Amino acid sequence: MPKLTAAQAVAHFLKAVGTRRYYLYNGHANWGLLDALEYEVKIPGIRTRHEVHAIHMADIEWRMRRTLPIPVTCTTVGPGNFNTIPGIAEAFYDSTPMFCLMAGGPTKWLGRGGIQEVYRYGEDEFLQLFRPITKHAVMTVRPDTALQSAMRAYKAAITGRPGPVVVYMPLDVQNTPVEIDLPDIDGWLTNIHSPGPDPQTIARAAGMIAAAERPFLWVGTGVNNARAWNELRELAEVAQIPVATNFGAKGALPEDHPLSLGVVDRSGTGHGVRAAIEADLVINVGARFNDLNTAGWSFYDFGKTQKLIHVDIDPGEIGRVYPVDVGIVSDAGKALTALAAAVRSTPKTASWLKSIAGWRDNWLKEIKSLVESDLAPMHYARIVKDASDVVNEVAPDASVICDTGFIMNFLPAFFTLKHPWFATNNQQFGQMGFAPPGVVGAGLERPGKPVVVWVGDQSFIHTGLSLATATEYGVPGVVIVLNNRTIQAEVEGAKAKFGRGVGDHYRIEKTGELWNPDLKLIGEALRATVFKVSRPSELKPALAAALKSGKLCILDVEASTEVPRYAVPIVLKHGTMPFPYDWNAKP
Repeated sequence: MPKLTAAQAVAHFLKAVGTRRYYLYNGHANWGLLDALEYEVKIPGIRTRHEVHAIHMADIEWRMRRTLPIPVTCTTVGPGNFNTIPGIAEAFYDSTPMFCLMAGGPTKWLGRGGIQEVYRYGEDEFLQLFRPITKHAVMTVRPDTALQSAMRAYKAAITGRPGPVVVYMPLDVQNTPVEIDLPDIDGWLTNIHSPGPDPQTIARAAGMIAAAERPFLWVGTGVNNARAWNELRELAEVAQIPVATNFGAKGALPEDHPLSLGVVDRSGTGHGVRAAIEADLVINVGARFNDLNTAGWSFYDFGKTQKLIHVDIDPGEIGRVYPVDVGIVSDAGKALTALAAAVRSTPKTASWLKSIAGWRDNWLKEIKSLVESDLAPMHYARIVKDASDVVNEVAPDASVICDTGFIMNFLPAFFTLKHPWFATNNQQFGQMGFAPPGVVGAGLERPGKPVVVWVGDQSFIHTGLSLATATEYGVPGVVIVLNNRTIQAEVEGAKAKFGRGVGDHYRIEKTGELWNPDLKLIGEALRATVFKVSRPSELKPALAAALKSGKLCILDVEASTEVPRYAVPIVLKHGTMPFPYDWNAKP
């Protein structure tokens, strides 16, 4: 039986499950972990400039792969670990598995209030902060059981609904040698399979699909995590059902496919939203019915004019918002395969698809003036549509990563995504600055493939310095910064409610001049090539040049502050579309 430190044993386990790299921020408490990973098992570490950069890089790496091994991070005691909290919450609510190694002070000093101990209400209660935002959080209190604790955490991250886990290793536990047998990995992890659907329930659902005249298939990132894009296409084509996605699953069915409706949410496609409202049957696979996905829960009329089949690997999501006619607890891919095999009657959807085609033509006419706007500073719809044209022509297999903010009101409808799995956004928690670290996470996972990041100017200021890591490791990417010196996502809402805003524009106080730090100087300091885009005619050539350069580039795009957020221009059954966070709206 070999003698290893607990840190070395965990490092051997991570090597055995195939870990190719990990993301780190160095600090005194995690030296034992870093030394074991770097020198004992030779897993390359990616140095970051802030702990939350490490979390976002790992998160986006997973979203570009969605297969084992899960990404690994390593941070250090006190504020270093605390800095990861918003990024881990983002991963948790977007169902990203991640193995977060966190170092702590030595157990022999617990309760003494040593430097960086969370001790006022108990002996190092640090993990209380992480339990609501992880699938599993554990402190390894003994060196001889540390490996088993780590393995159980890893299993928790990848079974059922995936999510991040925290393994908190005190300094002395890390560095104590013990005799450890490394277990068989297959028996612990890879022989565990995801759940499949109940055959009788599939038969009921298939009967409802066969009887429906206006079925609507709406999918979320459960399809992506199951890598079930082929299964989705098969069901859609066999049953001739139109397919829509939430923003997080954009492109799960390529958006140039005849059955694709694009994204259906508050800022989705007009024909897609109309189909959601007019459908007699909605089949939800791996998506949440949250307020943005449903325009304040105003799209659907379940229990009255519409029926609902809801498929999710997490039983807690089924029936959370709406009662179901059939609920199926299953991996998305297995459920889609079973439904496609069970639905064998002749589809009745020809008239339904013809109606949707007409709505699509009408919607394209409605948005024509937006996507062709000559406004300068530029209209967001024109920015997105022109960029979509360039990416699909020059780099159709690019990774596309969208940050939170005003851009989320335009990318769902106006960017056409022709591939399924290399696009993502932060859906549920919406931390500003999620996307810039994705240059590293996506670029390392898909070497040689372009990365396109969409980010607002204030979100860029949050995490734009993560591009220092891209420069260090020679990772190229194109970061499109929408620059208008505001937190524009908040401007419209405050004006609508109060007729004024507070703290949503950045100015030089003495002069009132709208101001941001100079992105050109920041970009050049990061060794990026910076393109300034002020007018519509400048965007396409700048983006094409950036993509073809194979370098780290920033597009500093002057975006209009006068553009209202895009919302689907139709009147819903339950009244006009509510503004996000309308506290007067009915639940």
